[in-house]
Formats: sequence, C-alpha cells, structure tokens
Amino acid sequence: MDQNSGIQNIWLILVIWSFIYVLDYALTIVFARQHKAHLHTYVRFEGSLELTPQFQKDVDVLRRVSPQFVMRWLISVVGLYAIWWLSVVSLKQPQFFYFLIGMLVLREVTVHLRHIRNLALYPIAKAGGLKGKIEYSRWSALKLSAVELLSFGGMYLILAIFLRSWFMAGGAFGCCVVGVQHWRMYKKALALSQTSQESLATPDTQAKESDNADQLDR
Repeated sequence: MDQNSGIQNIWLILVIWSFIYVLDYALTIVFARQHKAHLHTYVRFEGSLELTPQFQKDVDVLRRVSPQFVMRWLISVVGLYAIWWLSVVSLKQPQFFYFLIGMLVLREVTVHLRHIRNLALYPIAKAGGLKGKIEYSRWSALKLSAVELLSFGGMYLILAIFLRSWFMAGGAFGCCVVGVQHWRMYKKALALSQTSQESLATPDTQAKESDNADQLDR
C-alpha cells in the first residue's frame, strides 16, 4: 500500500481535525464549569482559566459557541485544504502537508493531555482528595504551560529525527512556537507583577522613612 494513500481523502482528514479542534474548546468549557462549581475552593487562578487571550472572554462566561473559535476553525479548515491541494495534488510533495497536519494535530494532542489531567482533578476533589488551597499567579501558569509545550516539542523533535518523520517535525514546530509565545507572555506578566508589587511597597517604604526621620529629629 502507498504510504501516502492515507492523505488522499482530505475530507476524512478535515472531519478528524474538526473533531479534535472542537473537542479542545469543549473540554476547556467543561473544566471551567467544574472549576466554578467546586474546584475553585482548592485551586485558584489569577485572571482567566484560558491562556489564549482571544478566547478568554468566552471561556470566562462559559459560552458554548465562541465566534472567535468558529472563525479560527473555519480558517484552519480552509488552510488545510489549500495546503493539501498545493502540496499533495499540485506539487506532488506531500511532506509539506504532513508537516502542517503534524503541527496542528500534535499540538492539540499535547493540549488534550493537559485537559485530561485537569478534568481528573474534579472527581479527586469531590472525593476529598485535595487538601488546602493553591493559587497560581498569571505568570506562573504561563511559565508552566511554556515549559510543558517546549518539553513536548523537544520530545517530538527527537522522534522526528529518529523516525525521519515530517509529521513529528511539524508537531515539534507547533509546540515550540506556542511554547515560545507563552514564555514571552510569562516574562511580560512577571514584569507587570513585579512592577505592581513595587508600586504597592513604595508607600509603605516612604512611611517608614518618614517615621525614621521624625525619630531622628526628636
């Protein structure tokens, strides 16, 4: 059997991709509902649960159908079809399509693993398995996400080298791109947090210096 026969049916590929992509948003909403209902007692997040800025408002209000999400889904479907036609049908170079589909699918696989881990917290919390309380600052959540994505990107890269796989190479590229984006967001959020803490500490410092000056005058 031709190893490229699996990518000839573009409609099946688009259906599978759409299912994976829609499931990402659906699982995000499920976890957001669980967090709002019970998990917030044990785990708190600064700001939104959603790390992607474009989806934060929709996730915060638990909107089942996000206009931003639908628009991005449509763009991804059109883009996939265009790259498939160009690389597989026109240029007869399917490796470009393998790279693209790997970039999209393996990035989503990484995110889905995060969803599964998050969803597992709900029954654990309901059974009394969580004690105490933890709060993630915005920058810490972004840093953890960046480290996770870059780690998976490194793993996919190693597999791509050993397997000589364009699909794995695409996954490595996709995870690393988003990982770098989250790392930059983490650095900005950390700088903003530090600036905020310094501004809050300044009045207290000035007050202490004023008290010390009064004591010296006496």
